[in-house]
Amino acid sequence: MEKFEILSEALDYIEENLGRGVTPEECAAKCCYSLSNMQKMFRCVFHIGISDYISRRRITMAARELIETDSTVLDIAVKYGYNSHEVFTRAFTRLWGVTPASFRKTSGFSEIYPKLGRNDRLFDGKGNEIMSSKIRFDVSHLYDFIKERRGKYAVCFDMCHLMYINDTFGSTAGDAAIAECLRRIDKAAGEDMLLVRVGGDEFVLITDFADRSDAEKTAQRVLDLNGGTIKCGDKEFEVSMRAGFVVIPESGNIRYNELFDSFIIAGRPME
Repeated sequence: MEKFEILSEALDYIEENLGRGVTPEECAAKCCYSLSNMQKMFRCVFHIGISDYISRRRITMAARELIETDSTVLDIAVKYGYNSHEVFTRAFTRLWGVTPASFRKTSGFSEIYPKLGRNDRLFDGKGNEIMSSKIRFDVSHLYDFIKERRGKYAVCFDMCHLMYINDTFGSTAGDAAIAECLRRIDKAAGEDMLLVRVGGDEFVLITDFADRSDAEKTAQRVLDLNGGTIKCGDKEFEVSMRAGFVVIPESGNIRYNELFDSFIIAGRPME
């Protein structure tokens, strides 16, 4: 089995078994691959450890259920492999910065770590199949929503200095900073808007605004919070974002891969 098929099968297996506490060992066994090689290959291609990816996907799916269902926090915790309410709350709070109960009351966004998609097949100079190191997310379910917003504005955000935060304060602090960005954007969003994370530190808010000034007002509510600090453990640091704007094409075929690339470019500062 080639690397492409191995990682594709691992991603599918993880997603199909999140509700029962899937482990890296099980993924490796399912793919008939050694655990050490699976771990190295997963990190090399996706730039995240397989254990971390599983943990973050479990929390993401649990967050979705907190928003979309009436299940108790304990029932959701058990469903996603946590053996107690307390263990789940600690894991959830580390990632989101709030308890599951508070999240359910205040948040409208859950996809902090979307499912990784299957990458395109790439070949080296000798014709051997390799994997791209670029992470791609499964965004096909957004297509209809985007088409309904033809001619409307998307507000694109780029977080400042995530690498510095990760390097200085650790990846847990980086996760907390990402969650803070999402909270700020989510708070400014209207009920008819859709918030999507399109990259490690890049986000887009798809609005129903045809007037740019309305989109700018929404963005400004988020940017007014720039420089505000958050705490992660005993560490405190600033979180800031930049913003840009894209109009969703009114005519022609919308290729969402190209569109999402335009979101990412719009959110970044001009050189």
